[in-house]
Amino acid sequence: MIDNKMNRRGFFKALASVVGVAAVAPTVLNTVFSSQANAQEKRRGSAPAAGGAAMPMVDPNDAVAKAVKYVEDHNKSPEAKGNHCGTCGFYAKKETRNGKEVGTCTIFAGKLVYNNAWCGSWNKKA
Repeated sequence: MIDNKMNRRGFFKALASVVGVAAVAPTVLNTVFSSQANAQEKRRGSAPAAGGAAMPMVDPNDAVAKAVKYVEDHNKSPEAKGNHCGTCGFYAKKETRNGKEVGTCTIFAGKLVYNNAWCGSWNKKA
């Protein structure tokens, strides 16, 4: 037969656990949510550039760019199959540079990509 009565020691042990979790939870949750918000800001590219300078373009020789097979002209990559950044869900139009549309990409935080570019992470816009 199981005794369902809680003894004094068990009560205080459970109480200490609940109080400990309640004391630590706000700090942990605040840290998690603020770091997620900061990460989203970086992915959107809304973090201001140093000194108010314009955001840089992605360098095709950058390690991340090479890893995702980034090319500045989708016509130069047979893998693109006609897809380009402008039709990708990760792309958001930002401005025009040298007569070409450029925008932010969640793959390349803090940098701009050409609308006509393509990479292996291309994902159909919803």
